[in-house]
Amino acid sequence: MNRITNSIATNRFVRLIEENHQEIIEHFMNDVLRNKKTVAYRKLDPQDVYEIGSRVYREMSKWVAKDLPKEEVKEYYQKLGKIRLHEGIPASQFFQALVLLKRHMWLFLKKQLENEMTDYKQAMEVSDRVVLFFDRAAYYMLIGYEEERGKKW
Repeated sequence: MNRITNSIATNRFVRLIEENHQEIIEHFMNDVLRNKKTVAYRKLDPQDVYEIGSRVYREMSKWVAKDLPKEEVKEYYQKLGKIRLHEGIPASQFFQALVLLKRHMWLFLKKQLENEMTDYKQAMEVSDRVVLFFDRAAYYMLIGYEEERGKKW
């Protein structure tokens, strides 16, 4: 895919996420607050869960558009990993929550683009940046969690 087509696909992807992030987050929240793999999230304020999901989607959109430096992803997610430890959220559960954020975003995009094969193929090509963002976010959350855990023991 050439740079112009990539830019158009990226812009459309970012616009779809930004314009519909509330709907995507609502599906995510329904899942994360009911899912047996994320039971620890039930003790958090639902508004906090919503805000975190919203921020992840905003940052992911900036990352895909290449407007968010890797260092900012590292700093925020390391801090979030430390916060999760203090909240008593097991690492496996905050990792699963991140997986659910990614899953609900892709389910939404698939539904939006399934009848537009060209757009769907372009969205899949944009997915490399999305996957990289979520992988880095998960990695840095775990690093922050482990660093903070090391301080406690």
